[in-house]
Amino acid sequence: MSQQSPTWQVKNEGSFASISITLPSIGGPQYNNNITTFHCESDAIITTSQTIDIRGSMSGGILAGLARAFLTRESFFTTIVENKSMTQVGDALIAPSEPGGVTLHRLVRGEELILTSGAYLAGDEGVKVESSMQSPFSMFGNYSGTGVFLLRASGVGCLAISAFGSMHKYVLGAGERRNVDNGHLVAWSANMQTSMKLASARAGFIGSMTS
Repeated sequence: MSQQSPTWQVKNEGSFASISITLPSIGGPQYNNNITTFHCESDAIITTSQTIDIRGSMSGGILAGLARAFLTRESFFTTIVENKSMTQVGDALIAPSEPGGVTLHRLVRGEELILTSGAYLAGDEGVKVESSMQSPFSMFGNYSGTGVFLLRASGVGCLAISAFGSMHKYVLGAGERRNVDNGHLVAWSANMQTSMKLASARAGFIGSMTS
């Protein structure tokens, strides 16, 4: 049988949201004695059950850790949370370091998600989060509020995203477009096309800057 996966649930949805994660026990030989685990930001843990082990890790090595810390406002170390108990279910409660909303997104194989700096909170063991860079000459990167340095999430599993304020998810149909004001974009599919435009074509550049 395959490894059991943690169960994720958002608590107190709103500006002070948190996430409760339940980690099944190892379960014995029928589950290949696999440890259930997830990773999160270093300051995200609020409380855990006594069966839980916590350790720091440099995901991707020193260079990847430095890139996350200096370019994307994420922690140099990633926290690894594990339930090593053979019989007892474990749990952990996590939250972003700053007040704000959280949302869960389940990544499927072949999918990639782009996150703005500081949006990563936690993810399943099968989810990989690494720093990514837009073109320094990109209008979207320089003026959309997202920044040139971003995060790219890939793999399979649950990804927890956080942001200051509440979050709303939109699923766009084929050919559908949506306008988003500067600084309010948190995450989007890597295969989604993005571009910049003036808020009001009639008002011109100055009018758009003051709108």
